[in-house]
Amino acid sequence: MKSTYLPFFFLALAIPAFSQWTSQTDVNTLVASSETGDVQSVGTSDGKTFVAFWKNVPDPFNYEMRLQLLDAQGHQLFGPEGMLVNNVVPMSTFTTLWSVAIDRDNNVFIGFNGSGAGNLAYVHKISPEGEQLWGPNGISPGAGFDVKVLPLSNGEVIVAWLPGNQGVFQRFDASGNALWANPVTIQPLVANHRTSAGEMAELPGGDVMILIHDRGGFSPSSFFHAQRYDASGAPVWAAPSVLANASTSFNRRYSIFQEGEAVYLGYSAALGLVFHSYLQKINADGTLPWGINGSDFSTGTIYYERDTEIASLEGSPFIWAVCEYTSTSQGQIGEYVQKFDKQTGARLFSDNAKELFAVDDNHISHRGSLQLIEDRPVFMLSKGYNNGATPVELIVTFLDAQGDFIWPEYFKTLGNYPSSKLRFDFLRPFNGQCVGVWTETRPEINGSRAFAQNISVLDCAFPTAGFSVSAIETTASFISTATLADFITWDFGDNTLGTGTAISHTYSAEGVYNVCQYASNGCGTDTVCASIVVMITSSTEPNQSAAFEVYPNPSNGDFFVKSNTPAPYTFSFEIINAAGQSVHREKTRFYQTDEVVGIQKNGLPDGVYYLNMIINGQTANLRFVVKN
Repeated sequence: MKSTYLPFFFLALAIPAFSQWTSQTDVNTLVASSETGDVQSVGTSDGKTFVAFWKNVPDPFNYEMRLQLLDAQGHQLFGPEGMLVNNVVPMSTFTTLWSVAIDRDNNVFIGFNGSGAGNLAYVHKISPEGEQLWGPNGISPGAGFDVKVLPLSNGEVIVAWLPGNQGVFQRFDASGNALWANPVTIQPLVANHRTSAGEMAELPGGDVMILIHDRGGFSPSSFFHAQRYDASGAPVWAAPSVLANASTSFNRRYSIFQEGEAVYLGYSAALGLVFHSYLQKINADGTLPWGINGSDFSTGTIYYERDTEIASLEGSPFIWAVCEYTSTSQGQIGEYVQKFDKQTGARLFSDNAKELFAVDDNHISHRGSLQLIEDRPVFMLSKGYNNGATPVELIVTFLDAQGDFIWPEYFKTLGNYPSSKLRFDFLRPFNGQCVGVWTETRPEINGSRAFAQNISVLDCAFPTAGFSVSAIETTASFISTATLADFITWDFGDNTLGTGTAISHTYSAEGVYNVCQYASNGCGTDTVCASIVVMITSSTEPNQSAAFEVYPNPSNGDFFVKSNTPAPYTFSFEIINAAGQSVHREKTRFYQTDEVVGIQKNGLPDGVYYLNMIINGQTANLRFVVKN
């Protein structure tokens, strides 16, 4: 964000001396100096990046949970090693399923369990300032695996975990206190089946929809169904809604978003030995307007469809989806895109979707989440055989409304150090910029590290703010002269706001007002402010005697009084502010006609003042405006 009036020295003091974004895509920005191979990240609403990671430590502890926060310029806000989150969790020589989430206040939640004795689960809530809001060791809701967290709009939190054969969930207040006497068990569709919580979404009114994995045995293979629960944890629907008859995997995360009363799920599932990609819509009453499984990404049968990501902007009529395609032998990989009608689920890029990168030995497919900028898809892909051992390149592509490449070169490079890469995240855009996070091992460092890289998706040209103003009495008319601005917002200086390129505003009183214009586009915001004088000229204003003049008017407080009456005579005056208070009194003498006397009152606050004069027993009132 640009601004014409923020003091530079303040900004300079606020910038830490650790790391920052680099334009060298074969170098990238080191998230932390700590060795790690397991990271997750989430973006804040103001362009920062939380990166949680398991730090490798010596036996017998093996791992400790740490957290880094990168600002929008890539500086490490929690120091070169990040901040310690938890080192009391018992850990074996491996990590298990865990999760991160963020609330509306940009507090980050980290849910995980120990892989050592007891399998205790933990949840930490940490502010952007690095404060452990639920204590230095977080909260421990119980023992179990696969901890998931859903922050709610009222500050409460749903935590789900898997202590045994059936998953459970509990509701906590903003301070981390359990709100129910006992966790709620997620009941299976079929007796003796196993259940676990998948993705979760808050519905209007505070209810929660949980997408549930139902398993018949120890295999990861599961079948999706859903249930709605009220604020007490009681199920709302008489029976869970069966979402699919194709099998998914309970130990994977799936792409969802909620809008109004509906929840949308993007997922890949197997029908027999064939993998398909679907978009499912679940209504608030559990009905499925698009039927079992939902709308198919493609009706084609030549390729397998895997790893689906979906995204939509609130109010948009469309849902975007990207999908990794493979040959039936799964030895070749490519990437396809589809666009759906949000109301009907209709496929808008034909029944076969649109090819972006062919299914071939280049092995180009998405990594991390699908994001949207101005309702256009942007996402990260890996290029190369990504088996965890051979080198791959990370790239980013940006599509237009028709699903075609916006950039002439099709993609831009994000990370091309020649090594294998794992644990990918691609975070929500801010001011036209996106950030990718991953892990990799390089010869010059001992072990794996987390790296991040920003990319300006829009070839950003920042707007320039500017305006002109004219005033008739208390009504001022503003005309924007801003350039490259998509949105114009005004602060009229009297606690009221407005929008538009040409706008009028009526003030309730005369005076000096500081008016600011904010010119914005997808790249950022520029601000310009100016003081304007609002004066009332009417038959009821104080008499301005033609025998005297006050100038300049407006002034900065220093002004001149000129007499046009025969001299000599004594002149006394008083300055009254708009509240009727006397701020200055003085007596002087005119010795001749047309004489000019200077009054030095620099330092008066901006505003309207009245000059009450007594000359040879005669009274005159003149008004003047101070504008510093």
